[in-house]
Amino acid sequence: MLNVGGKLFLLAALLSLPAMAQVSGPQAVSGEYIVKFRNTKTGAGLKVISKLGSSVSLKAVFAGSQMMHVKVNSEAAKNALYANPEVDFIEPNYILSVNPQDLSALGSPPDSNDDYIQSNSNVQVKDSWAIAKPYNQGTKTVIAIIDTGLDRTHGLFADSGAIWENTAEKNGVAGVDDDGNGYIDDINGWNFNANTANVNDDNDHGTHVAGIVLGVGQDVVATPVRESKIKIMPLKFLDANGSGSTSAAVSAIYYAVSRGAKVINNSWGGASYSQSLHEAYTYAYDHGVVIVSAAGNSNSNNDSADMYPANLDTPNNISVASTTDADARSSFSNYGAAKVHVAAPGSGILSSVPGTGCIAPGCFQMMSGTSMASPFVAGMAALILREAPQLSAYQVKQIILATVDPIASLANKVSSGGRVNVYKAITSAISQSATASWTPSYAPDYKSSRSTASDSLQNAAPSGCGLVKAFIDGGGSGGAGGGGAAEAGDIALVLCVMLLPLVVAFNLRDRAEKSLAERRAFDRFAVSKTALLNVSDQLINITTDDISLGGISFKADMGLTKGQIIGVQFSDNAEQVQAEVVWCSTKQVYGLRFMNVSDGIKNQIQSWTRGLVPSN
Repeated sequence: MLNVGGKLFLLAALLSLPAMAQVSGPQAVSGEYIVKFRNTKTGAGLKVISKLGSSVSLKAVFAGSQMMHVKVNSEAAKNALYANPEVDFIEPNYILSVNPQDLSALGSPPDSNDDYIQSNSNVQVKDSWAIAKPYNQGTKTVIAIIDTGLDRTHGLFADSGAIWENTAEKNGVAGVDDDGNGYIDDINGWNFNANTANVNDDNDHGTHVAGIVLGVGQDVVATPVRESKIKIMPLKFLDANGSGSTSAAVSAIYYAVSRGAKVINNSWGGASYSQSLHEAYTYAYDHGVVIVSAAGNSNSNNDSADMYPANLDTPNNISVASTTDADARSSFSNYGAAKVHVAAPGSGILSSVPGTGCIAPGCFQMMSGTSMASPFVAGMAALILREAPQLSAYQVKQIILATVDPIASLANKVSSGGRVNVYKAITSAISQSATASWTPSYAPDYKSSRSTASDSLQNAAPSGCGLVKAFIDGGGSGGAGGGGAAEAGDIALVLCVMLLPLVVAFNLRDRAEKSLAERRAFDRFAVSKTALLNVSDQLINITTDDISLGGISFKADMGLTKGQIIGVQFSDNAEQVQAEVVWCSTKQVYGLRFMNVSDGIKNQIQSWTRGLVPSN
């Protein structure tokens, strides 16, 4: 066995390798985890937990999945869960929060000079009302607002009949789970923070968001207020401080889908990736539900600094930035040419807040944030489905992205390059009222906290370079019968360090060979440009990853077919180029091979790439 001096030498050699930057860990609820089990049989996961006795307690089961929310009382129990081959992944119960926002000092009722002003931006809300289905026609889309709750007594909601009702519970017996969904008396939704039916808003944020959603379809400051065109399902998971857990958010999403919501608004987030939240978004996508997510208020680029759930890549997720009345990106708003999709008004938005003593229809207040921009888009999605309820979540998203007003200040800031336009979106929905539902397949790339690539090692002793952690954690101490394993570990560690230069050398050679084999006919440049695709007469905005004289590549949530011929038009040029669809499986991006490039397009591409170093 290696002596202490030898171990320290090896450890020093390992530590001499380039180190990753030290960052503070994400916030999570102490001792709580979300676990997913591989076995789909009913009760399989419960058996695993029960074997661990009092050291693990079950807090919730996510209906519709193999995920569970557990409380772990010891490090040994947590390690036992990590080591169990029945566990697919285990992750901390991360804390999520409302995005910071600016607000006016006091709530106030609308006065005689007030008119409907969601924003002074030309989003054409009122124009859309003139072409939409009449009030007595069309289904009322249910939109779940997962937030801080809702003031159900506020005149805007009480008098408009906007609040969703669970008729089985409303007409049932008090104190009884009449519909058998696991939630007792959930007449108007559920409080996942306190685990009660009380969804009252103790923060203002949720009520403000709900008013914005409602206001896309009607004048929210009118007296008397009109009947609502949609239904709002309030699901509370954030507390009075605007803070909540991932487990509560995931539970709320599964509840919303199971109770018939077709749109979900999420004006909250955090920096930590959660597979359980990703699975919940995927579940919603598989059930045809649109989800709208606030991009965040840190004035940062979501393409390089992750924000979740806004950055989840499910085809039903719409990430929204905020704009001002003048259509400039709000100073606080996050952005991202690839991962933020559209912008909507979010600065100085007047909407409802809880309060007493205000004249009808109730108290109002101004707030700013992507929290306010997101529900504007969610309201649009609900009204699109009112016109064309058969459309899939993916099709609704594409309508919203394809009908934006292009804004110069949003070029390379959001993938669509524009700010939403309600009139254009509703016009498009009306024209697609008979279009068949279609949705692309989606294979999630889960970045789980426990890699499924190590499945074959679940019941084996650590080996290879994986012993580095065990070596450091173990400190070299051994018990009875442990000398052979420790010695084998030492040998493996020595071999790992000795072979490292060879591994690096082979990797570099392999890359060089691939570079030669994959050299393209045209140099490619990492240039981000907005382009409009004409796919079977449907217009779709995309942002390029790179450009060459031979074509472009891009990431997008769409179902193109290899070999398909489509039209491409850059925002800076009126000419359209015919292109053939190709697919790069290694980079998971679409490519378009140009078929007829005019001299004008060539000159423009050359002007974009002049002086740049090729990316290939």
